[in-house]
Amino acid sequence: MNNNKKQNVEILAPAGNFESLKVAIDNGANAVYLGLEDFNARNNIENFNTENLHEVVDYAHFFNVKIYITINVLIKDDEFEKIIDIVKKSLQANVDAFIVQDIGLAYYLKQKFPNIELHASTQMGFNNLEGVLFAKKLGFKRVVLARETPLAEVKRIKENCDIELEYFIQGALCVAYSGNCYLCSLLANSSGNRGQCKQFCRLAYSMKNGNISKDGYLLSTKDFCMIPKLKDLIDAGIYSLKIEGRARRPAYVAQSVKTYRKIIDNNFNFSDEDILDLKKVFNRGNFACGYFDNNNIIYSKCQNHIGVEIGKVIDFVQGKKFNEVFIKSNYKIKKGDVIKFFKNDKEIGIVAVNDSNEKKCGIYRITTTNHIENNSIARLIVDSDKEKELLTKHKQIYVDIDFYAKQNQKAKLILKTQNINVEIESDFFVEKAKSSPINETDCKTQFSKLGKLFSLKSFFCEIGNVFIAKSQLNQLRRQALEKLKQEMINDYNNKNNINKKRIEADDKIFISNSISTSKKMALIDKFDNFEKFKNKYDLFIFQPNTINTTEIKELYNKYNHHKVFISFPIMVNEKEIEIIKSLLDYCKNWGIYANNYYTLSLTTPDRIVLGSNMNVFNSYTIKFYKNIGIEKIVLTIEDIDRNLIQNNGTSLFSFTKFYPEYMYLKHCPLKEHFSSKCDNCLYKNNLSCKLNNKEFVLLRRKFLQCNFVLKSKALILTKTPENISSIEEIF
Repeated sequence: MNNNKKQNVEILAPAGNFESLKVAIDNGANAVYLGLEDFNARNNIENFNTENLHEVVDYAHFFNVKIYITINVLIKDDEFEKIIDIVKKSLQANVDAFIVQDIGLAYYLKQKFPNIELHASTQMGFNNLEGVLFAKKLGFKRVVLARETPLAEVKRIKENCDIELEYFIQGALCVAYSGNCYLCSLLANSSGNRGQCKQFCRLAYSMKNGNISKDGYLLSTKDFCMIPKLKDLIDAGIYSLKIEGRARRPAYVAQSVKTYRKIIDNNFNFSDEDILDLKKVFNRGNFACGYFDNNNIIYSKCQNHIGVEIGKVIDFVQGKKFNEVFIKSNYKIKKGDVIKFFKNDKEIGIVAVNDSNEKKCGIYRITTTNHIENNSIARLIVDSDKEKELLTKHKQIYVDIDFYAKQNQKAKLILKTQNINVEIESDFFVEKAKSSPINETDCKTQFSKLGKLFSLKSFFCEIGNVFIAKSQLNQLRRQALEKLKQEMINDYNNKNNINKKRIEADDKIFISNSISTSKKMALIDKFDNFEKFKNKYDLFIFQPNTINTTEIKELYNKYNHHKVFISFPIMVNEKEIEIIKSLLDYCKNWGIYANNYYTLSLTTPDRIVLGSNMNVFNSYTIKFYKNIGIEKIVLTIEDIDRNLIQNNGTSLFSFTKFYPEYMYLKHCPLKEHFSSKCDNCLYKNNLSCKLNNKEFVLLRRKFLQCNFVLKSKALILTKTPENISSIEEIF
C-alpha cells in the first residue's frame, strides 16, 4: 500500500462527553463526531451544547483534530429555526463539518451557507454509485456509506465519483437498514430517525418457518469489528474509518482508537491480543466482520456485553453475609475488575470485584452477595488496570524554548513547535543582579512548568548577571503559552478555511407556485389485484415479492396505458441497476417508486413517485423535491403533524390502509437460524416472527439477491388531512 494513502486515512471517533473526546484525541483520533442537545441520533446521552462548543472545538483544533457535528435526524417544520441557530453558533465556534440525514435541511444549509461542509449520514442509506452521484450533485463533500455496502461497490463508487467515503469499522451493527427502521417508531412512538431508538431489536423473539421454531435474541446483531478487512477497505477508497459508540464509556472510545491507530501505523499487521483488547471494553457476540462474512451477524444467546472468557467457577460457598466464589483462571483477577457469569450461555450474575486473593496457583477467591452457580463460566467485562492505563494517557505538544535576558533590555521568550514560533517580550527591563543572579537552572525550572498540553523538548538560555523574580518568569511563560496555543488554533483554522464556511447567503431558496391535484393511489404486490381495482385508483405502485423482468414486460404490454410505478429494493448492486435501467427503457409509460436515493439517478423526475422510505418529514424536504421536478410524494409512515405539511404544488400521499413494514434486513434469517442455503432455500411463505404478543411476517423479496422485510400481520387504518391524498395497500 502507498504510504501516503495510509497516512491520509482518518480515524473518526465518537464522543458523548468531554472525557470521551479527550481520550479519543489522546489515543490518536484524527477527527471526532459529537451531538448537540436534542437534534442527533443519540439524544438519550449527555452530549454537548452550544455554550461549551467553542472550548471543545479549540481543544481539538489545537491538536489538529477535526470536529463534526451530528444533526443526523429528521427535522420537523417548527424546529428549523432552532436548528439554523445551532448551526450558526456551531460555525461561529469553528466546527469543521455537519453530518446530516434530512435532505430538506441539507439543501437549506447548502443554500444558506454555500461553503458549509456537509456529510451525508449513514441514515440516508447510500449504498451504491448511483446514490452517491446524487449526493455529490447536492453538494455533499462526504458520504457515510451504509454498513451493508459491499466492497465491490465501494470500489465502483471511488472509481467513478470524486467524493470522500466514510465507513463504520467498529461498534454496534444495526440489524435493519439505517434510516429505514420504523419498529420503535410505530410500536412505541419512539423514532430512531429522531434519536429515540429503544432497541426493540435487542429483545427476545420467537421465529417460525413452517413447523420449525426458534427462540432467542433472533434480531440482535453482534458488534462488528473490521480489523481483518481494514486494508481492503482503504485500498477500495475509504478515507474515513468511523468508530460507532457515542453512548459508550470513555474506555471503549480510548481502546478502539488506540487499537486502530496502532494497526494502521503498523502497516495493518494485527494480533489476537488487539482483538482481545477490544472485546474487553465491549463485546456483543464475539464480533462480526460486518456483512463481509456470509451474513453471519446474529448472536441469539445474549444481547449485551459478554467480555472475554477468563475461567470457570469451581466452588461456591454460601455465607451469612457474603458468599465466596472460587474461580480457576489464568487471568490475574484484581480489585476493580468486573466479571459476568454465564450458565448454558445465559447470564446468571455480575460481580464488581472488591476483594480478590489467589488462594493457590490460578484459583482466585472473590466475595459477593449474589448466588453464582458452580461450573458457570466467568467472563471479564472490565479490566481495571487496562482501563486506568487507557484513561491516564495524555497527548502533548513538544516545545523548544529559547530565553534571552540581558541587563537594561527587555527579556525575550521564544516558543517553537514543529511549525509555529511565538515570541514574547517582558513589560519590564532586566536589572543587574545585586546579590543572587538567576541561572539557567532557575529559568529552566520555571519554563518547564508547561501544564497538560505542552512538554519541553529542548531549552536554550542566554542570560547575563541579572535578576528576574520567579513570578516574572512565570508570567512570561503563561503569556507565551497562551499565545502559542492561540497561534496553533489560528493556523489550523486558516489551513482548513474555517472562516469561509461561515459565509451566509440570502434566504431566497425555495420557489414553487403551481397547484397540485388530488389523486388516489394503490400499492399492489400482484397484478391479479390490478385487474380488480384498475378503475378505482389513479396511480398504482407495483411491488412484487420477486422481480421477474419477463413478467413485468408482459404486464406492461397489457397495461401500458395505466399509470404504474415499479418498486425495487432499497439496496441493489451494479447488475441489478442495469436491469432496472433496461426495464425503465422498455416500460416507457411507467415509472419508478423511489425508496432509496439511487433511484433518483435512473430516470426523469416526472417518472418518479417518491416512496415513504425516503422519509419526507417536513415542508422543506417537499420544497426541495419540487424544485428538482418531483411532484408525487408519499410521506413517511412515522408520526408527523401532517397539518403542518404544505403541498407547495406537489401531490402528497399518505398511507391510510396498509400493513406496516417495520424494518428491512440485508442478512438472511433462514441462514442464521434454520441452516438454510441459497442452493437449498428453506423459505416458507409463512415465515413469521413474534415479540411478546406482537406478530410479524418475515417476507422475502427477491431480485438477483434477497432481502427480508419485517412486516406487520395487523392492518392499520388511518385518516389524512384534506390536502393529502391517500395510498392504500391492496391485498
